[in-house]
Parts: sequence; C-alpha cells; structure tokens
Amino acid sequence: MMHSTEAALDPGPDASRPGALGKSPSKSRETILFAGAVSLLVLALWSIPRISFGDGGVHVAMAHLLTVLSMGTADPVLSQYFMLNLQSEPNWFIYPILAALLQVFDPYTAEKILLTGYVIGLPYAFRYAVTAVNPRNAPLSWFALPFVFSWPLNLGLYNFIFSLVWLFVALGYALRHWRAMTPGRTLTMTLLGLATYFSHLTAAIVLCLCLGGFGAWLLWCELRHPGSSGLRASGGRAPGESTANRLWVPFAAFATALLPIVVLTLLFTLRNTGQNVEFGPDLWYRTKMLVYGNVILSHTRWEGAFSTPVALLPFVAAALLLFRWWRTAARNGALGNPLGNPLNGMLAGALLVLLFSYAIPNSTSGGGLAVQRIQIFPYLLLMLWLAVVTDWTALRRVTATVAGVATVGLLAINMTYNHLNSRYLAEFDSTVRQLEPGRTMLLLDFTGWKASPDGLHDSFRLNFVGHPQSRFVTNRPLADLNIYQASTPNFPVRYRPETDPYIHLRGNGPHPETPPTDEFLMAGTRSAIRVDYVLVWGLTPARAAMDGATLTLDQLDAGYELASVSDHGWMRIYRRRE
Repeated sequence: MMHSTEAALDPGPDASRPGALGKSPSKSRETILFAGAVSLLVLALWSIPRISFGDGGVHVAMAHLLTVLSMGTADPVLSQYFMLNLQSEPNWFIYPILAALLQVFDPYTAEKILLTGYVIGLPYAFRYAVTAVNPRNAPLSWFALPFVFSWPLNLGLYNFIFSLVWLFVALGYALRHWRAMTPGRTLTMTLLGLATYFSHLTAAIVLCLCLGGFGAWLLWCELRHPGSSGLRASGGRAPGESTANRLWVPFAAFATALLPIVVLTLLFTLRNTGQNVEFGPDLWYRTKMLVYGNVILSHTRWEGAFSTPVALLPFVAAALLLFRWWRTAARNGALGNPLGNPLNGMLAGALLVLLFSYAIPNSTSGGGLAVQRIQIFPYLLLMLWLAVVTDWTALRRVTATVAGVATVGLLAINMTYNHLNSRYLAEFDSTVRQLEPGRTMLLLDFTGWKASPDGLHDSFRLNFVGHPQSRFVTNRPLADLNIYQASTPNFPVRYRPETDPYIHLRGNGPHPETPPTDEFLMAGTRSAIRVDYVLVWGLTPARAAMDGATLTLDQLDAGYELASVSDHGWMRIYRRRE
C-alpha cells in the first residue's frame, strides 16, 4: 500500500506510452475558469486609459516611419533623419501589424489591439504545448499567467513577448508530431521557426537548443535502450521498408526546420560583429535573479512575494520528480523506464537553455538586457517538461493555486502603477500641440528611470512614462531624437549616419543618479542635426540643483526660449531661438 508521501510524489503513468493517458473533457470547469482568467487580463489591459509600456511609443513611431518611408510619403524632416533598413533582422514581426492598425486607430488603441493578441496568445500557446502529450495536464498552463504582465511587457519589449507565443506553438507542434513528421509538417515547423526568429533572436536560439536537446536525448535513448523512442516499431509503411529507417525522420525534420534560423542567425552575427559585448550580471547574481523571479518584477520589490513562489515551483517540482525516479531506480537496481523516457529530451533542452542563460553576454540580441530576457525561459520550459512526462495530480493543484494567487497579486500591483502612469501621460500628451510640424525634438528626462515627475513615487525597474513623445510622430511630422532602436542595425528603420543623435549629441541617457548630459546646442557644428525643440520632463528644483544639471540649463539659456509649461509643471518645452 502506498504511503501518503509517496502518493503525493507519484508522477502517474509513463506519458511516453501510447494509450497510457486518457483524454480530458473538451469542456470542464477548469477550461472555463482559465478562459475567465485570460479574459480578466484582457480587461485589465483595456482598462488603462493610456498605456505606458516602456518602448511602446518607440514601436509606434517605428511602425509609422516604416509606412511613410516605404510608401514615399514621408515629410522631408523624416526623410532627412531616417532611412529604411530592409535586412533580415529578427525584430520585424510586430511592425507590419502595428503599421496596419495605425491606419485605422489612434496609437493607444492600436497598441492595445496588438497587445490583446499577446495577452491571449501566451497563455493559450503554453496551454497548447503542455497538453501536447497529456491533455489532463491543462491546469499546468495556469503557470504562464503570472508572466503576462511581467517585466518584458512593462518594458515594452513587444517583439520579444510575441516570440514567446511562437516558441510554445512551435514546441507544442513538435511534441505532437515528432514521431510522424511528414514534409507538410516539416514545412509547418519551418514556418513556426521563422515566425519565432522574426519576432526575436533570443527565442529562436531557445527553440534551436530545445529541439537540439530533444533530438540528442532521443539518440541517447536509442543507443542505451533500442526501441525506447518508438521509432523502431514493427511494420514499415511499405513492403520491405526497414523499420530502423524511421530513426532519422525526426532528426531530419527538425534539422530542416531549424536550418533557416541557423543561417539567418549567422548572417545577423556577421552583420553585428563590431558591436560592443557586455557580460552584465555575474554568475552569482544571475542565480539570485532566477530564484526570486527577476523577470517578473517590474514596479516594486513587493512583487517578489508573488514572483518567488512562481520561480521556485518548477525547480522544486523537478527536483522532487528526479528524486522519486532515483529512488525507484535504486529500489529496482536499474535505471528503470522513467529515466529512459524519450520525452525527457525536453528536460535536456531546458537545461541547455539554463546553461545558456549563464553564458550569454548581456548585450546579445540587440538592445541589450539579454540575460534578463532569457531568464523567462527556464521556468516555462521546466514546467513544459513536467507536463509531458507526468500525470501528477498534486502538481496540477499546486500550480493552479500558486499561479492563480500570483496572477491576482501581480495584476493588482501592475494596475496600480499603470493607472498612475496614465495620469502622467495625459499631461505629457497635452504638449504635442505646442510643437510645430516639420521640426525635431529631443526629450531630456530628469526623472531618470525610476521616479515619477512630481517625485512622489518610485519604480523598482521602470521609467514611469517610457517614450511617449515618440507617438507624436503619428499625428504630425516630427523627428524624434530619442529613438535608440533607430541607432542600432537591428530594426527596420535607422537614423542616417550624419543625423544619428546617439553618435553626435546623446549623453548618458536616463540615469537615476545624474541628470542628462546631452550636448545639443552646438550639434549642428559637428553633424547635420538641428535640435528645434527640447522637451524637459520632471525638472524639479531639487533636480535642477543636482551636480551636472548646469550642462543642460546653460545650453537652454544660451540658445532656447521657454515656449510652454504643462499644467502641473512636469513638462517644459523650449524652442530654439532663430
């Protein structure tokens, strides 16, 4: 008779055996609750009057510039400062979609429609993956919910968050069909891989590592336990067909599907060989980031009360499962079937990604912050592995409970900050009518990246308003000199070399301890840049007294006049004297 502890640790029948697991009902209370939870996240998104997700405004500007530059309808000031970058860059996915939405909707509505696809897509893509082998493990898909309103979304990493959707659709498809890959299915895998790559390079690399680890594990299983993968099953499809020939099918299919990604990644690497490489957090700090769920935290350290249980759950569950298997193997005096399960290839892939998260330089992937980005994958991949190798009732219950509580807590914190930010954005947006079309503008943010403009609130990791001035370009032709993506070779629109502000005038950018150090007054003497408007955000008396603030204030006194001050004084617009 099984003791209660052993029953709790029992992972259920071997999920790799055909017919071992039953079907889950198509409609159940859990299915309805999951749909309700996702709907709540969608309603939360649409409840924000003005979304302030970090780089969101920059993406809007990029999409608009892509439209007018490609159609030849750009205002002369935009053509003077920007040009198309029609390379096979891995940051293309959202821009055609957002550009089309901007033809019909205002920028904030267009962003919300775009992000609705992500808010729905990530939970259901993960659900598609975790139910690939065992439909009864659908409750494990709740684990994805706390990651929806997490740091990548709040920072405005729109391409990256959509790459998560494509990644788990691709992995779910591979897990469903790896034993019977046909040319048509291989083509589907190829298209899913390309969609992942053109969303973000990091997810494309993760897909290669996962499928590579999966394939290597299949080969190891066959070498150690011939027939364990099921690819040597008797009965070829044609008379005289060698059953052993089926071994190469998944390897050939996955290799064919991943080949375009590998080629495009190599070309991307060759185009970016001259960029500086920063390794970022050391190994110990990366470990601490993993433990407390750093990739979830956005606004306050109190979010750690919800993110840490989510972060620890897959690692603890994986350790318990491996301990159970080790104890079974020790009792039986052999490895036993669980450790020879071919689906443990997903664990091999997850471990490769985990190791990669320790080896990757922080500047990899374009835009930096690669370590923070890639740390979202080990949690989700470990839970995916648990979903395909177990039928563990206790894990389903614990996961749904932990993820549900964390989602509610994190959503409450996120909505508090996002609605607060919306109030600041309203004042920011009220200044656009003061800017004459056909001019350039430079934003100087004295709040750094963690303080509200009135100094009443602090954010753990994020700027309160992001890049809202970039949205101005959709309403009137203005050249924004703060689009950092346009100074890199990784996006579809770039600054022209002679008008790139990040080469000729930008200083340290937003910093929590020091004021901006941009030398903009005389930029025209060393480049083709002319700064017509300077938008000064959050310049309180205390910040004006900071060491180094005189660099900006002296330039404004020497060459600019105060044109407008917003209602609360948070925004000051300076116009260049003729």
